Amino acid sequence: MKNIIKEKKDVKEVARVISNTMERDLTKVQEVLDLDLDELIQIVNRLDKSERDQVCSILINQELGKLKSLTMEQFKEVSRDVDEITDYYASKKEEFDAVIEEGDTVANDILFKVIGKNGRKLSLPIDISIIKKYCFSTELKEEQFYDALIWIVLRYVAISRCISWNNWLKKYENNKALENSSN
Repeated sequence: MKNIIKEKKDVKEVARVISNTMERDLTKVQEVLDLDLDELIQIVNRLDKSERDQVCSILINQELGKLKSLTMEQFKEVSRDVDEITDYYASKKEEFDAVIEEGDTVANDILFKVIGKNGRKLSLPIDISIIKKYCFSTELKEEQFYDALIWIVLRYVAISRCISWNNWLKKYENNKALENSSN
């Protein structure tokens, strides 16, 4: 968009580009706003216990599989963005503090073990029963356990998307820098 402003002096074209950019970006925001965490939790809670365990296991292991080659440097680069994303969804849920606190702690601990931080190692797939038995404190009510698992999945998806976005942005900026240096 910066190049259009530099290259073209047609104010109508500049206005069109700005309008189109706003429409495109606001559409993206609306798509994000449509994620209803309550709805996802209700879907899981409608399943019987065995099916809930299987669904959560699939989701968690699928996302961890995407993140297993993550480095701590990459995690640090996106952790603030991930927190902003999850904070947005946290603000939509009342009485969800224990779920968020436990979910964030467990999600990070498992992720760090999967990527081998501090020499700790955990192989995939992760068994949900291990998470149930060893990872959650007594502050979490039993009926909130699956809420916390969905929260963990949300956190992993957010990390994965932020990593993808960062990688794309770095490539885009590098390409723009190459274009500008060749001009």
